[in-house]
Amino acid sequence: MDIEISGQGLSIGDVERIARGGARVSLSAEARANVEAGWAHLKEIVAEGRPVYGLTTGFGALDGERIPVELNRQQQRCLIKSHAAGMGPPMPVDATRAMMAIRLNVLASGLCGVDPAALDCLAGMLNAGLTPHVPVRGSVGACGDLAPLAHMVLPMLGLGRARIGDGPWMDGPWIDGAEAMRKAGLDLPAIEGRDGIALINGTEQTTGIGVLAIHDARALVATAEEVAALSLEALSAVADSFDERTALWKGHPGQIATSENLRRLTADSASVLPPRPSRLRDALSLRCIPQVLGAARDAVERVAQVIETEINAANDNPLFGLADGFVTSNSGNFHGQAAGEALDQLATAMISVAVMSERRAARLVDPHHNGGLPAFLIHPDGVAGRDHGFMIAQYTAASLVAEMRMQAIPASVQSIPTCANTEDHVPMSPLAARRAAELVARAQDVVSIEALLAAQGLDLRAQKPAPALQHLYGAVREAVPMMVEDRPLGDDQAAVRAALFALHR
Repeated sequence: MDIEISGQGLSIGDVERIARGGARVSLSAEARANVEAGWAHLKEIVAEGRPVYGLTTGFGALDGERIPVELNRQQQRCLIKSHAAGMGPPMPVDATRAMMAIRLNVLASGLCGVDPAALDCLAGMLNAGLTPHVPVRGSVGACGDLAPLAHMVLPMLGLGRARIGDGPWMDGPWIDGAEAMRKAGLDLPAIEGRDGIALINGTEQTTGIGVLAIHDARALVATAEEVAALSLEALSAVADSFDERTALWKGHPGQIATSENLRRLTADSASVLPPRPSRLRDALSLRCIPQVLGAARDAVERVAQVIETEINAANDNPLFGLADGFVTSNSGNFHGQAAGEALDQLATAMISVAVMSERRAARLVDPHHNGGLPAFLIHPDGVAGRDHGFMIAQYTAASLVAEMRMQAIPASVQSIPTCANTEDHVPMSPLAARRAAELVARAQDVVSIEALLAAQGLDLRAQKPAPALQHLYGAVREAVPMMVEDRPLGDDQAAVRAALFALHR
């Protein structure tokens, strides 16, 4: 099913379906009319002799240079070529496609004065499965994510490299950009007027990576709640920590939702029971699951609201009003501070999810704290000392958490002036997006280890999981059998990770 691009109303789910599901895009009739009107408006302004930054002037600190009309096309092409200065490995295919879709949506607003042919070409690249080679490093988030977006546009000039295939995960060889465009049956657009600057002057590397990180973080929080409930069962926890009254007395929406989910997941459990004389309280990694995962729930949704605003915003400069003729060459809408700060918050929340998950994993292997389970969850048919069970799985979780903590420094406070001090504050928002995406992935690793251990704990108790957890337990056991004798754990951990996150894909 096509996703209609209109310059507004684009959702995180829409972008994910384009980026990963190969959904086709089309421009709405209203958006096309607005883009055509904006393009005509721009030509009128130029014909009147009014100065327009980046079209009749140079760029950045060169804005004092006047550019004659006859050099316009060369100017726009030189802009793209000179700004394609990224380094490092290419962005993943899905993140690049997300970046392309979001920039298409921004330009569809009609406020950027871009040639409709440039939008048609960008949409055609997406629909043909043509993915430009975009180095991941090089943007500071203002004036926009210039370097990665310039690399994204190079095939429109018959330059750069690209992959082309039937789906967004095509992993064939990189080929010459001009050849890729020919194979896709796409004509090269003129790239004139202010097409060069319009195509590259926004926050779309930040938001492309960020949208997918949010999508994955939502799935992670849902999975982390299920895995935590499985650990509650394996550790015979006390149920009143997620009582509805407790949650309502605190009042945070995330805590209320997580508590409700834990009640559903542990309903009819044989081991998650009300307080009893022998056990009135649990360790905080068990009783504070609603507070920590609930906070993560709230954080993800706050970040999602910011990023959905950003992907439907006019991220550009200059901007050209259609209704009232307002023109500004002095906007800062390309600046990614809001997105960077939000994605930094997402990253912090993911660290907290992983820290608590690792603590439950540590309890599961510790005979002093796991409620009578064997040390390191070694099967009774094994031999302690010869067999080591899940000892090193917890080491791995601890290592992952330490690595995440090393990445805890926010990116959005790391401003370093650029462009001869013309751009004297930059948000480093792409670094925030990349950090958030990385920490979501590492938290997925940690939660997967917890799931592997919790399933072993239930097996050692010869206990069936609560009805609502049987799908999760079944996914773990379909991926790997119960451990009786030592075997390589890395393969098990990878298999469980793949199985768990397929459940919420």
